[in-house]
Amino acid sequence: MRTIPDHYQVKFRVKGKRTWRYGIFSRWGPDFEELWKKGQAGIADAILPKSYLIKYDETEIVDIPHTPPDYDKETGTFIPTNEFTKYIDQEHEKAKIKALNSETLKNKMFKVGVADGYACYIVTKVNKKTVRVEWRGFAGGDRYTDQMMGWECTVDKSRVEQMVKREEGLKALFAKK
Repeated sequence: MRTIPDHYQVKFRVKGKRTWRYGIFSRWGPDFEELWKKGQAGIADAILPKSYLIKYDETEIVDIPHTPPDYDKETGTFIPTNEFTKYIDQEHEKAKIKALNSETLKNKMFKVGVADGYACYIVTKVNKKTVRVEWRGFAGGDRYTDQMMGWECTVDKSRVEQMVKREEGLKALFAKK
């Protein structure tokens, strides 16, 4: 059997294709060894709640080494230094702008505290009494999910309205003036 590669954060594409994706190479789980014997592996999308089943020999994979962020003393923020984290931050900024420009609940984002971090969710569909929410990988690399919402679920609309209102209120409270 071929050696299992030591991938983690990766950029990948089908050989010969132009579109690169970012994700976490999965080397664990009950099915991994069976898949690997068939020349396949799974890669969890960096942001969306989905995974890709790849044919290893037909996929170009580039490891993205972990590098600690730089600290900006003036702003008190951390600046990503690796390509993977920069990609997630860019996509998060796009999602924030979309949420800010949304006049309805759709595309609004909120966080749910989990362990020592949080899980980030976005509203993808709005009905009369419920909304559909999906997890997003914007939580600083922890990839936490809420135990009730998981990767995606339908939730009572009023509950999500409260969570979004709380999130927007906190942003306004801590916004720099």
